Parts: sequence; structure tokens; C-alpha cells
Amino acid sequence: MSTTAVDIAILGRHFKVGSPSEEVDELHQTAAVLNTKLEEIQAKTKIKNLEHLAVMAALNFCHELRKERHKTTEYTNTVDDRIQLLQETIERALVDNKVDIKVDKEPSTV
Repeated sequence: MSTTAVDIAILGRHFKVGSPSEEVDELHQTAAVLNTKLEEIQAKTKIKNLEHLAVMAALNFCHELRKERHKTTEYTNTVDDRIQLLQETIERALVDNKVDIKVDKEPSTV
């Protein structure tokens, strides 16, 4: 995996960033998202200091990431609950129909 020096522009300022060669396009897209977010914050708040804008953008992105992680956790828990319910329903149906199937809880060793 080779590293490439990539020039990105954020609010008109240029930065050289090292990136794996296969991720250069993703870096440019990410930089564009960051630039858009910084411009939005700057337009709303009139903040001119790049460092202050960067902190505000970082806080916004962290907040969004936490919300998405929370949604993912809730979704995973819901899916787990539904799988458990489905498994119990199948097991009850098998018992009610007197089907004798052994389910190994432990993986078999060969």
C-alpha cells in the first residue's frame, strides 16, 4: 500500500495530506464534505477563525456520528429481538407438532 501526498483545499487554504493511493478519491470527497460543513457554519455564525470553525465542525460531526451509532445500536437490538422471537416461535411450533429435532448450541468439532 503506497502513500500519496494529496493537496486538498479547505476554505481556500491548501493542505498537503498523506493518503493511501487507493483512498485518494475518498479523501477528496471527504474534504469536500468538510469544506461544505465549514462554509455552512461560517455562514450561520459569521465566525472567521479557521480553528474555531474546525472545532465547531468537529463537534457537529461527532454529534452526527453519535446519533448514527445510537440508531445502529437500536436497530441491531430490534433485529436481535425479532430473531429471538422468531426462533422461539419456530421452537414452539416444532414442540406443538411433536417434531424431534436436536439443535446443537455448541459447534461440532471434526
